[in-house]
Amino acid sequence: MKNKKRYFSLVLIAIFLILFSSISFAQNIEDVYSVEMFFDGFLESQMEEYKVPGVTISVVKDGEILFKKGYGFYDLENNKRVDPDQTLFRPGSASKLFIWTSVMQLVEDGQIDLDKNVNEYLDFEIPNEVVGYDNEDVKPITVMNLLNHNAGFEDKIKDLFVLSKNDIKPLGTYLKEYMPARVYPAGREMAYSNYASSLAAYIVERVSGLSFNQYVEENIFEPLNMNHSTFRQPVPEEIDGESSLGFAYINGAYQSNQFEYIQPYPVGSLSSTAEDMSKFMLAHLNNGSYQGNSILNSETIEEMHSQSFTHHNKFAGMAHGFIEMEYNGYRMITHGGDTLLFHSGLYLIPELNTGLFVSYNGRDAAMARNSLIKSFIDRYFPKKDNNLAVSEDSNLIDPKLIEGKYIINRINHTTYESISKYFSITNIQVDSSGNIIYNFMGQTNRLKQIEPGVFYDNESGNKLYAAVNQEGEVNELWTNSPNVLKRASWHEGPLINGVFVLGFIILTLILSFIWIKSLFSRSIRKKYFLEKLTPIIFGFLTIGFIAAIAVVFSDLHPVYNIPYLFLQSSALFDNIMMFIWILPIMLILLLYTHYRVWSIRTWKLSGKIFYTIYTIWSIGIVWWLYNLNLLVL
Repeated sequence: MKNKKRYFSLVLIAIFLILFSSISFAQNIEDVYSVEMFFDGFLESQMEEYKVPGVTISVVKDGEILFKKGYGFYDLENNKRVDPDQTLFRPGSASKLFIWTSVMQLVEDGQIDLDKNVNEYLDFEIPNEVVGYDNEDVKPITVMNLLNHNAGFEDKIKDLFVLSKNDIKPLGTYLKEYMPARVYPAGREMAYSNYASSLAAYIVERVSGLSFNQYVEENIFEPLNMNHSTFRQPVPEEIDGESSLGFAYINGAYQSNQFEYIQPYPVGSLSSTAEDMSKFMLAHLNNGSYQGNSILNSETIEEMHSQSFTHHNKFAGMAHGFIEMEYNGYRMITHGGDTLLFHSGLYLIPELNTGLFVSYNGRDAAMARNSLIKSFIDRYFPKKDNNLAVSEDSNLIDPKLIEGKYIINRINHTTYESISKYFSITNIQVDSSGNIIYNFMGQTNRLKQIEPGVFYDNESGNKLYAAVNQEGEVNELWTNSPNVLKRASWHEGPLINGVFVLGFIILTLILSFIWIKSLFSRSIRKKYFLEKLTPIIFGFLTIGFIAAIAVVFSDLHPVYNIPYLFLQSSALFDNIMMFIWILPIMLILLLYTHYRVWSIRTWKLSGKIFYTIYTIWSIGIVWWLYNLNLLVL
């Protein structure tokens, strides 16, 4: 009996120690000094690692601004330090949260119905057509599809950023002139879309009768006393405070650009301080109110923060414009933001009544915010007991079905911008334990199958769902983020395309040398000018066009590090697109001369075979240019 009591006592002591150690592992977030010391060390390390001159950050908790601070400089030349109250940073796509808040305000007022066709609110029409689908079965795009990023638009980069204020067009004009193709059925899958977000902002303009700038100023900034925030470009002089420059670390020195202009301005042009962004976070965490002023009622806030779309019923997804994220067992509603030189993140944890905003003014800090928020949560809100057990279901799929190369669905399909898909390949492998391994956005993920088709990384919280089709194949991987991975075709890898083009160039040079040399033979009858000059001209024209295209895409902005082609018009590229049509015309002539070569008895068989190989390769080159949408009407 004594032994039993002793055993029972030891068990209780062990349980107590385990609980105590678990609780003591979490740092006290109420200890502001501890919070400051944590951020001081962590951000200073990040600023060195990512070459960032300045950072602004704020943390809110239980209705108050718990912590705010500026680190480093916003103007290196004039030695000006970041102030969280006065220095305006560029939150990038976190600006979209103001679009979605505006939409929900108008929903609350009964002026917008989330389930209505967007065309009912526009002064132009989004065609009810999806590339590659029977249009009779196509559903119209609703306002909710815009909030969920599942309207199905292809992505476009061209003129998202422009180089001057004079290049910015009115929002309605931009939307009409730059309409992307619909490439996925509305409501099927998330494919993050700046155009869809711009449409939502334009609907706010159309319904309210105000410009989006004015609407946000009157209905969000003023009630929340956000006096250091604006969507106007550049920041108006009447805005109190100074704007941070954005920087790039190039050849051992920082270079800056004056101001980044965003064409569809509501999706990313916000300039704001850490303090002002704190007020916005507090309003969302406090049932829509801040210091007695309300921007949304509690019912609307509850609806807005609830999940509105997901790729799988156990996955994070969208929450009416917020992007859900799971970490350490906590549900966050978030939004990242990237301009060309600023990288930011806004994170709300409703169950903890906590929020964090951070913004970096360095070009190469895209991965910094993810590392920061995870380290912050690890320190102050340690992992719950949320390890997901492997299902006992015997129908687990064979991970080998997933192996291969994939392309994210946020790509362009119908313009020359589709060339970018060749450089966004994700390679998925399977290790000896049946885990799938892939690198996505700079982070290596190792996911274990926990139930049929569902793979989970217990460290990062990332999930994938592999749906096996009727043929027993996996061609799509559904994620717990606003994108889907789609299996790449065999011809979509950069290596095979590089080998294909380089092989054509080498074959052209070799055969051209042989054919040109033969033109100087003594026998006029064996010269066959048409049959030899046609492939020579076709080959060198093709090489010339490929070289010109390479020149255009390699002409990079020195600070932004993206092709000028995406920032402004290019006379060279316009001429390429105009004259490249000579290649299919020459190909028709090449097919004719190929026929004639095989009818010439004196032409050697080996020569005929090489001529045929070259003709087939030439057909492939024209198809390749067509597939890149460089041969379009």
